[in-house]
Amino acid sequence: MTTYATRFGAIEVPQDKRWICAEPMPGFEELREFALVRLAGQAPFIWLQSLEVPDLAFLMADAACFGLRFPARDADPGEFDAPPCVLVILPQAPGEALRVHRLAPLLFNVAQARFLQRVFETDQVTGEGVWTGRRSTEADAAWHARLVEFQPPPLQHAASAGVRSAGRGSELAVP
Repeated sequence: MTTYATRFGAIEVPQDKRWICAEPMPGFEELREFALVRLAGQAPFIWLQSLEVPDLAFLMADAACFGLRFPARDADPGEFDAPPCVLVILPQAPGEALRVHRLAPLLFNVAQARFLQRVFETDQVTGEGVWTGRRSTEADAAWHARLVEFQPPPLQHAASAGVRSAGRGSELAVP
């Protein structure tokens, strides 16, 4: 087991819960090693945490939660022995509404602990990307066994974190 610095603090990631990016992701070509981290209380959302760049993590969810379906594709032999688990990235900037990256899901091969990103054309994707809350039936015990469950440290009171109150009562800061 190796401990990694992440945006959430130090996280222990066993070897069997590391994921390899099989093909470079556009814009992040140099990154290959990741962990899927589920923070306590944030299900069904999952973070794809880089194990190489501590501050880089992508918020993700099961594509089925947004009513999205993607075409079956001709995978390379051995790339996917079973239907992949399909997650979509939820890009969000501060102040923006939560949205889904509809055309470029990540496909996860649970048996090989590998994933890749595929880009689809608009007419190949079924569903609008609107929250439904439904989950895929393809997620199983083997999939959940590869998630790193993490309980973040408790919030610190602003005074102990070196943050000053603006006169509106107690404010909290995340370490």
